[in-house]
Amino acid sequence: MAASLTGRFTLAERLVAALLVLFVVVPGTLALSPPPGRTAEDPLPALERIARPLRGVDPSGPAGDLRPFGRAVGDAVVVGVGEAAHGSADFVAFRHRVLRYLVETKGFRAFALEANWSAGLRLDEFLRTGRGDPARIMSEEFQNAHVLLHSRDYLDMIRWMRAYNVAHPGDPLRFVGVDNGYAGPELYERVVEHVRRAHPELLARVSELYRGLEPTVPVYEWVRDAMAAPLDERRARAERTGKVLELLRAADGRAGADGDHAWAVRHATAVDQVARLYAFDFADPVVAPQAMAYRDTVMAENVLWWHRRTGQRVVVGGHNSHLYTLSSSPGLPLPQGQVLRERLGDGYVMVALSFDRGAVHATQADLQNPRDEDVRRFEVEPAAPGTVEHTLDRVGHTNWYADLRTAPPAARAWLDTARPKREIGTDYPPAVDQVNLLRMADLVVHLHEIGPSRRLERLPASAAGRAAPGGTPGPGPLPALRAAARPLRTVEPTGSLDDLRPLGRALGDARLVGVGQAVHGAHEFMALPHRTFRYLVAEKGFRSLVLEAPWSTGLRLDDYLRTGRGDPARIMSQDLHNAYLFMHTREILDLVRWMRAYNVAHPGDRLRFAGNDSSYAGPELYDRVVEHVRRAHPGLLARVTELYRGLRPTLPADAYMLAYIDEPLEVRREKAERTGAVLELLRKHAQDEDAGDDHAWAVRNATAVDQVARQYAFDYDDPDGARAAMAYRDTLMADNTLWWLVRTGTRAVLAAANGHTYLTEFLPDYPVIQGRLLRRALGDGYRVVGTAFGEGSFLATDAGVSDPRDEDVKTFSSGPVVPGSVEETLEQVGRTDWFMDLRAAPPAARAWLDTVRPKREIGTDWPRSPDAVNVLRSADVLLYVHRVRPSRMLPRV
Repeated sequence: MAASLTGRFTLAERLVAALLVLFVVVPGTLALSPPPGRTAEDPLPALERIARPLRGVDPSGPAGDLRPFGRAVGDAVVVGVGEAAHGSADFVAFRHRVLRYLVETKGFRAFALEANWSAGLRLDEFLRTGRGDPARIMSEEFQNAHVLLHSRDYLDMIRWMRAYNVAHPGDPLRFVGVDNGYAGPELYERVVEHVRRAHPELLARVSELYRGLEPTVPVYEWVRDAMAAPLDERRARAERTGKVLELLRAADGRAGADGDHAWAVRHATAVDQVARLYAFDFADPVVAPQAMAYRDTVMAENVLWWHRRTGQRVVVGGHNSHLYTLSSSPGLPLPQGQVLRERLGDGYVMVALSFDRGAVHATQADLQNPRDEDVRRFEVEPAAPGTVEHTLDRVGHTNWYADLRTAPPAARAWLDTARPKREIGTDYPPAVDQVNLLRMADLVVHLHEIGPSRRLERLPASAAGRAAPGGTPGPGPLPALRAAARPLRTVEPTGSLDDLRPLGRALGDARLVGVGQAVHGAHEFMALPHRTFRYLVAEKGFRSLVLEAPWSTGLRLDDYLRTGRGDPARIMSQDLHNAYLFMHTREILDLVRWMRAYNVAHPGDRLRFAGNDSSYAGPELYDRVVEHVRRAHPGLLARVTELYRGLRPTLPADAYMLAYIDEPLEVRREKAERTGAVLELLRKHAQDEDAGDDHAWAVRNATAVDQVARQYAFDYDDPDGARAAMAYRDTLMADNTLWWLVRTGTRAVLAAANGHTYLTEFLPDYPVIQGRLLRRALGDGYRVVGTAFGEGSFLATDAGVSDPRDEDVKTFSSGPVVPGSVEETLEQVGRTDWFMDLRAAPPAARAWLDTVRPKREIGTDWPRSPDAVNVLRSADVLLYVHRVRPSRMLPRV
């Protein structure tokens, strides 16, 4: 970060302070007068000819005024967009606007900021996966010299980048921190974890070299303490980080070195870059400028490495003084921009920012180790005559920009002279840089007036135990959660099931096990019930699977399992539409086919399949009821046939469901009266002497027909009616499941959304939940495996699509993790998949779990707000999947 220092400090003192604020600005030495033979011709007419009006800095809205800007960028692979003051909202907003434009029109895909490498990694992970909260990351990372980055302006840009990634999951934007004032603990952890996995023979040595170096205090305190440490101690740290880097580089040529290794080397490089910066002797006036040159060289090399590694075109954000292609101050003899120009030539384009007047956020001059409370608003007077800004502000546009490379001779003569220019860093008032725009920049952007940045409130320590500035990290629930977590080898149903034995112990003697889904359209949560069911079939004698699908679909698939009659792919294609289309997947088909293969191998001990839901009653239900009446109660045939007239579906399932809900309410209610009359007729004959098992199934099938009719008979336009309909649906799903258990005498796995399997309600629109009714009926005979996930992608429809069709299904990336959410902490338990018995968890884990927190519960559409879930009271077992991917939809047959 840039800061200006007044003349009362010696050069050495200035450079000590410079490291603490991470940039010094002192008067330059470039010529103030025109070169020999050149006249001081008024440049204004020539500048007017190249000036392009700028609509403003607001990132939203049309970008037509930036087309000449895009032409000026050309084929550059790195564009540095500077700022004349760190603490101005306008410069950040303009950079945001340029980033959007270059992303959308020029294919740029990375943003690099004058922030630490470790901060960049955390924000990049949020952009890619949605894991973490950018406000919390910024609160924890943007401290000390980077305090002015902690603004709403940067948060808005980061959130826009995340929204872009959600909409473009196959072509994400990335975030890079290029600075080296601090290396967060995650850098050390990533290096050590890579060594543990890929080079275990180096683990002991690397662990010993890094011992005691990983930060354990907030950024502010770490930087302050690092500067105060004796020089010998700082140099010893750099020797140790350098040895780790050498070990990893030597391992690069060994078998097994891969892309992960390259990233591990880069993280170790970042750790070493920080240690080497602090190993300079800032008390030596000769050495101190070398440290500043080292810092900017590091920033340039980090940008270049990212571009080479990813192939992405990069927008770099930072202070003008760092991005200029020549130095504007002897305190910074080699700026980042000069290194980029030397390495990339015209592949690097520098955009300088300028302003005339306004207000900024900054600290008082010469303040070392700034904190939030040191930041104040400063009014900036109009630029003085003779300065760069004074002339630029006379151009006849309020805000404008120009490609300096196209300037006419008169403008070039004025531009090719070093003049005073304000470059405000972290403190105010600034010293004055000497800037030759023609030799230091390619484009200039001038704003007439700027306003201060929009500062964010610093967040307190997170539930995960990471400390807020000035705080002490507490253990939080993580140690207890880690102690309770059991590794899950995989969610895939093939291979050994030994890792599920602790799960079997947690489920005890349950008759029914609900396996939830944190998102319908994820492969993992479709495969998990299959694997769990296989284990429970083999180890616990389970013999039925109940799916959140229509009762009629379940009967057709059960017929296939018992007899081999029918084609499961065709049955699923015909029946699983609308809200059920997310069950029309390869994962469910594989499960059904495995169940059939089991039955072929065990003809006397067959597996069964049931659907328990109520949005569709296929024609076979009507046929089974009528056929039973024809055979067993012929005296009722005419009446039952009349009551069912016109109700049996003749349209495909998707068209039938849409047509049904579109009918007038009174028509739907009249249909429910007729299906109810059939049901009453059959129930009256339940005590007939010849009534038996067939009659019981006929009554249940007529019940399912009636359930569907009554589900559609609610007034969904009335909020109270809609809530009653949701309660009715979960009630009948529980009833159907319980009937199946009693009738078949089997133990069963229930596969459904978490929201239907949980033991407690969490949605106001679902006043009754199936899982709670099942626990009430079965006690501990019903156990629940609740699920959660950290990152990845899944299938869903856009928010608000109420009757989805196949063509509405899209792939979405997981949304941002809400601060304080369940997932925020669970992700830190470990990066692998795991599960835990909540009943046996340690007290500290149970205390954390027994609190309502935001949690993602994704149904058929996305995005949506998280729900408020108490995990401990919702489930008996918690299963966590680190990364999900989309389920595999089947083609329609």
